[in-house]
Amino acid sequence: MTSIVTSGLGSGLDVANIVAQLVAAERAPTQTRLDSREAQALSKLSAFGTVKGALSAFKDAIEPLKDLTAFQGRQATTSNEDLFTATASSTATAGTYSVEITSLALAHKLRSAAFAAPDTVVGTGTLTITSNGQSFQVDIASPTNTVMEIADAINSAEANRDVVATVVNSDEGAHIVLTALQEGTEGAVTIVADGDAGLEALEYDLSGGSTNLVEVVAAQDAILVVDGLTVTSSSNIVADVIDDVTIELLDADPGTTYQLSVAYDQDAAKEKITAFVDAYNNLIQVAANQTGFDAETFVSGPLFGENAVSGLVSGLRSLVGGFVEETSSAFRSLSELGITTSLEGELTVNDSTLSSVLLEQFDDVGAFLSDAGGFAISLGALVDSFLDSSSALETRTSGIEALIDDIGGQREALDRRMALVETRLTSQFAALDGLISQLNNTSTFLGQQLASLPGNSPLTQT
Repeated sequence: MTSIVTSGLGSGLDVANIVAQLVAAERAPTQTRLDSREAQALSKLSAFGTVKGALSAFKDAIEPLKDLTAFQGRQATTSNEDLFTATASSTATAGTYSVEITSLALAHKLRSAAFAAPDTVVGTGTLTITSNGQSFQVDIASPTNTVMEIADAINSAEANRDVVATVVNSDEGAHIVLTALQEGTEGAVTIVADGDAGLEALEYDLSGGSTNLVEVVAAQDAILVVDGLTVTSSSNIVADVIDDVTIELLDADPGTTYQLSVAYDQDAAKEKITAFVDAYNNLIQVAANQTGFDAETFVSGPLFGENAVSGLVSGLRSLVGGFVEETSSAFRSLSELGITTSLEGELTVNDSTLSSVLLEQFDDVGAFLSDAGGFAISLGALVDSFLDSSSALETRTSGIEALIDDIGGQREALDRRMALVETRLTSQFAALDGLISQLNNTSTFLGQQLASLPGNSPLTQT
């Protein structure tokens, strides 16, 4: 809007201030109405955002209950976790096993004799290295045939997937050390040199009788006894002894038996159910805060009377308090799991009842939640419908956003109208100022003429 900075020169009136006050007075009713409507719309928009945020969090809490394999987890424990640990998939059979670890799997490690320094030239030719049933060749040629360069060549060989070479500097000199990446006897390393005498210093071939490298660690398989049955493994991670159970060996203790137990992970299942209950109660509380009415203070929430939110709450309560029929479970309602609805509409958990059904009927609880047509499946579908782009929540939100945009347009129209009013008033006051200036000039002229009449001359007055 154009700013007025000129006061009336002829009238002495503060034209700028008068025009500003008149414009402000004319703007005020519309401005107040728009401010009130916008504040109310923004409050509703924020409140809908809060409700949708709580609904999204509730959806996230339902997801783990919809996946039977995620809900029906298994927990594997050992009586000595310093010796071995175990993990079990959701399809593992519950049971207890005795485990004795006779030996760990060890990776084969070889080292060369000492060379004077890392930059000492070794020799030229071809090294054929075999480990884990795979062979690869490394061509060694001058001038890149020092201790360090040979180690680098082995590591950078394109076909090398099974051996790592390092250079270790000792008091005696520089050693090339080769270590198999695969533990156990399958990873045993063989090196055949086809070159000059210098390169033959790196040969290690038991079948050919050439052992110019020192065996630092012999390749060794892991040996464990499970329920009296001996198991040999080339790795310390053993996944094929007990179905759907993986055992990781950490140390050996020959002659001593320890216990491995696989059971339903009741604690994890309870945590998922409790998280669902907490998210549901939070959603109900949020909805109540946004739609409530305080009879004592006569203050209502920003979404008081909003059918989109009341419909959401009504739909959730109906399903949560209802019965599930189309599952293979013996359970038909949340109350049978120890989860009941309070007078305020929130859920409460009887920890004793929930713990009991998880202990005695773990699979039935999972089926009640996760079967096709199960509780969590049905509830998840309902929540998805509330979050859909065509839902009542989204429709109302879009409507409020459109209203806010419209108010913005009305503000711009008001600004344009007030600019015209300001221009008109400024023009009118300018004309008034000119008229007053003319009248003042006329008055001054007449005063001067009257003062000059003979009767008014100072010389004729006594």
